[in-house]
Amino acid sequence: MLAIARAAFLREGYAAASMAEIAAKIGGSKATLYSYFPSKKDLFVAVIEDEVRRMFVPLFDMDETQGAFRTVLERFARRFIDTLLAADSVAFYRVVVAESARFPEVGQAAYRFGVQHGLDHLAGFFAAAMERGELRRADASVAVTQFLDLCSGELHRKRLFGVGGADDLDAVERQVRNAVTTFLAAYGADEASRAARA
Repeated sequence: MLAIARAAFLREGYAAASMAEIAAKIGGSKATLYSYFPSKKDLFVAVIEDEVRRMFVPLFDMDETQGAFRTVLERFARRFIDTLLAADSVAFYRVVVAESARFPEVGQAAYRFGVQHGLDHLAGFFAAAMERGELRRADASVAVTQFLDLCSGELHRKRLFGVGGADDLDAVERQVRNAVTTFLAAYGADEASRAARA
């Protein structure tokens, strides 16, 4: 049910997607669909939650025991950039942004279930790294936002404008190295910061 609704929202946008057509493709009546989801907004929120679970929950599953801290950051940055550049992610992002002006609740739901969940999870990881002395003490929420902005950077912008694809592995690796190096230069504990600036 959610897969069919997701395809409809990606293909037609939130406003143009029809509950009647979604119900027909599912193979049931419109009334049956409304018994599960009282409104199109509720269905879209369910699709967002499902998308978050599918793409972002595994992304933010960081294990600081697997390698040096810089290696963990690089591994996360690589997964994050790969997720952002994936065709499905780009399509979903475009739909949400396009519909948010007319339907603010759509953007708010996507932000709450997707972006904010990831920020909160990663802030906990960064706060623990600060406690261990791997990052200097700072506001973990600000550090997370700046790190993710460094990771997305130019490649995500280009992808949204249809410039370049997701298959330029050299560009991804450069973005990973640059993002992690810049972040550690600003937030690394003394030794990590000095190494990043060298």
